[in-house]
Amino acid sequence: MGHVPGKDLSPQDEALFKAFQSNLLSLISHELRTPLTGILNAVGLLEEGITHGELDSKTLIRMARQNAQRLHRTLVTLLDLASMESGTFQARLREVDLERIVRNRVDLHANVLKDRGIAIEVKESKTSPILGDPQKLGRAIDLCLEILVPRTTPGKNPQVRISSSRVELSFYLGPALETAWEQAWSHAMTGFQGGIALPASTFAGVMQSEQAFLTRMEEGLGSEFLLIHEVMRLHGGTFSQKLEGGLVTLVLDLPELKSEEGLRAVLSSRAYQVSTELRSVALSLVRVPKNTDVKTYCAKIKENLFRASDAVYPLPDRMQVALVLDDCKPEDAPRLMQRLQTALGVTFVYGHAHCPADGEDPSGLFDLAQSRLGSITLRSR
Repeated sequence: MGHVPGKDLSPQDEALFKAFQSNLLSLISHELRTPLTGILNAVGLLEEGITHGELDSKTLIRMARQNAQRLHRTLVTLLDLASMESGTFQARLREVDLERIVRNRVDLHANVLKDRGIAIEVKESKTSPILGDPQKLGRAIDLCLEILVPRTTPGKNPQVRISSSRVELSFYLGPALETAWEQAWSHAMTGFQGGIALPASTFAGVMQSEQAFLTRMEEGLGSEFLLIHEVMRLHGGTFSQKLEGGLVTLVLDLPELKSEEGLRAVLSSRAYQVSTELRSVALSLVRVPKNTDVKTYCAKIKENLFRASDAVYPLPDRMQVALVLDDCKPEDAPRLMQRLQTALGVTFVYGHAHCPADGEDPSGLFDLAQSRLGSITLRSR
């Protein structure tokens, strides 16, 4: 809202810019004041002991809770958008249990779902740990639920399917909502893929289009799609949807823990943190001995790391183990390798690369570590 254009605007664009700022302020004010007023009114009636007709104490408490939840969602969204605006919206990737995250978020929405008469069925097949930031992934699931709750057809309960590194949330659209859904998704994709519309602000970007924003009728800030896309981008994953016969399926695809794409996602996240908080990050690739199980070798290395922030990932296709070490200086890596191989009683063949000393590009760091693999061999003592 305080954005100042970097160059002079034409009279038409300047008028549009000011309209954006004015309407955005009005929108945010409305989205904050409306639920807050509902909370104060309900609490006031309860305090005075006033009930009338259907407005008994139980109903008033439910009204206050629903408005408090709406106010909380709006405030969290505003904080997320402000973080994106300032460049501090980031993910710290580590091994997480995707099923646990999804089930926890569904459970936390139990009251909202109950109020709407919705019961979500969660199905999961064989899963394994994935790379993710549990808070950011939890936020993505929250946003998916915020998308489906007001749009789902009464009596047709949504389903959530979890398999490997994918989450699918399916629900039936209410009557005559298919066209509106397709337009909302199309606008969100255009904004996400094409960058931020005028004015150059994350807040403007969530509004889909100038005309849609200036004449919008829907409640809320309309930012759910954008935020989910951003969370998935931080994870090196994708957010997509399918619409068939009124059935919408929201799909969150995440990199598998054992893939090079997953490792690059980790490096991308850590490289960003180097510029904001960490001093350095080291990537060390260790060759797995012949006739040795990669996962077992990976687990042994992990057991002997002493910092919770250090991470170990198997690369079975390459018969390697990758170590991502926070705040590790170039001269520290050989000492760490020596300590690990002494603990394991093996000979290490490894290659390493450091961020920012060797650059910040994830692919470049990975390729450099590969090129150095075998140039150093530590002997067991």
